[in-house]
Amino acid sequence: MDLKFLQNEIRGRGEKMGIKPQTAVEIMLAVIEETGEVAKEVALFEQVGNKVNWKRSANKELLAEEIAQLLVNVVSLASHYDIDIEMAMQNLFDGKKASK
Repeated sequence: MDLKFLQNEIRGRGEKMGIKPQTAVEIMLAVIEETGEVAKEVALFEQVGNKVNWKRSANKELLAEEIAQLLVNVVSLASHYDIDIEMAMQNLFDGKKASK
């Protein structure tokens, strides 16, 4: 799956499911929430942090799901600002910096 396909798929699924467009702030809050979920799963795997005695074991499938949800929200943020995420990644890998 390439990034352009992924971006179009995420955009299209929201439209098909009748999900109302979110504001940039709402998307960013979702990114932060999902980042916390990924961090929690990583902490379980690495047995670090103040919750190392949690009641459940690390779960690779749950970590994968949380990473996927984080990616959906990051790509949604790019789409909100009409950013071609594939082009942005190619520019990054090619060492092309955006002017500030």
